Amino acid sequence: MIPVYSFTWWGGIFFTFLFYLLLGKVGHCLQKKEKEYLFRRSLLFLFLAREAVIYSYYIYSGLFTWQDSLPLHLCGISNLFCLIILYKPVSLLYEYLLMLGSVGALMSFLTPEMTHGYTPFLLVDYYLNHGLIIFLPLYFFFILGIRPRPKSWLYVFIFGNVILATVGTVNYFLGSNYIYLCEPPKVDNVLITGKFPYHIVGFEVIGFIFIVLIYSLFIRLNFNIFSFEFKKIKWC
Repeated sequence: MIPVYSFTWWGGIFFTFLFYLLLGKVGHCLQKKEKEYLFRRSLLFLFLAREAVIYSYYIYSGLFTWQDSLPLHLCGISNLFCLIILYKPVSLLYEYLLMLGSVGALMSFLTPEMTHGYTPFLLVDYYLNHGLIIFLPLYFFFILGIRPRPKSWLYVFIFGNVILATVGTVNYFLGSNYIYLCEPPKVDNVLITGKFPYHIVGFEVIGFIFIVLIYSLFIRLNFNIFSFEFKKIKWC
């Protein structure tokens, strides 16, 4: 665990925010030059390479286990969806990332728990990987102009529960705790209360609230957070 409000906690959030803000600006500039497609392809290859490197590291270091290392936590699943929509945009996956995946990643920023140990390499990977989950749906919304479909909040809620049921089945057979369905995470988070199975009810209620709030917000937004300019810097 990374202590909340520690130097590492603040530094990780700040530099991740700055990195992806500048990355979004690069995509915005390339869009003007009609080369944005190459930008997404580059991100896809970069994070595919990241998958190969991180799992090679887990195996080489003896950290890989079927109970902890599969991409079946909420952020692991969201990361796979990021790779898919980088290759080819899929409305449901994009909407899931926007309304639910990004919330899970934000919670991971606020109450970070590193299940495979604490090293500089894993620390950088943790922040870059979770940052992508927040960045990508925002990038698709603001740069590519992809908007949530009508009633997509309902599709996301149903899809999220299908994921919970599927991962819960995997947990039963592996004896694992993916998405913390069997036991709540060992972090101080006011949004997670109670023991099994009551914390799952909390997941459902809080998840539904966030889905509706984010849907209601993003169907009304009409500005671009990546279109900022500094007078002394020629971006494009």
